[in-house]
Order: sequence, then structure tokens, then C-alpha cells
Amino acid sequence: MMTPQSDGRTLACPYCNAQVQTAIDSQQLAQGLTLDLANADEFLHQLASSLHTHLGTRTKVQLEGTRVVHFEINLDPDLFVARREATGVIAQYKKLVRGIALKTHTHPLDKWVELLTKALAAHANENARVAQVLSQLKP
Repeated sequence: MMTPQSDGRTLACPYCNAQVQTAIDSQQLAQGLTLDLANADEFLHQLASSLHTHLGTRTKVQLEGTRVVHFEINLDPDLFVARREATGVIAQYKKLVRGIALKTHTHPLDKWVELLTKALAAHANENARVAQVLSQLKP
């Protein structure tokens, strides 16, 4: 019988020490990211520092001084873009086909974060390396 481990994402056999990672849940990721949706600068900083550090090849960050003004993450076929505007953060979701965005949707931040965490969870569950990195984002 496999027993749950302290990380909540791994099961282990007490006899042979075999381990199996269970699916990563998007709500766990959202809690791990702990994003401040009310403060645009802090939101972009947290997003960039949490995801760019671990998924740098899939992300792009544009800075003005130390301030993050543009962040994007490509989880092909999903592209998520957040950019700082005078009025706050503009959050967009783009569906890619062969690297070309067919549709662009602008969402409120809470909806955008929900879509992002669902896409990250789906991607992590398909990609063991990403799953290992994302498992470090604990609440």
C-alpha cells in the first residue's frame, strides 16, 4: 500500500521505497504562488520571480529598472501575457497554433490567474521536470 508523503504530491511504498507523483492541482499552485492581485507592481514581481526563476526558457520578463513591466509564459499551445499599464495590469490569454496567436482574450486578473494555474497544472502533469520544479512552490 502506497502512503502519502509530506509534500502532498507523492506516494511512497514503505517496503521498496518506490515513489509515484500524483497529479498537481491548480488550486495548490495558486496557493503556492501567493499572488497579490490588488497591487500591480507586486503581482508582476511575484509572478516573474516565482515562474521565471524555475521556467526561464518558457518565460520572458521585461524590466524598467527593477520594476517588471511585461511578463509572459508560453505553455504551448497556451500563451499568458501580463503587462503593466498606467491603469493596472492587462492580462491576456492567447491560443497558439504553430506559434501564431489565433485569438487573444483579455481577462480580469483573478480569471487570468485561474486559467494560468490550470494550464501550469496540466503542463506539469504532462512533464515530469516541470512537475518537480512546481512542487517546490508550496503554500
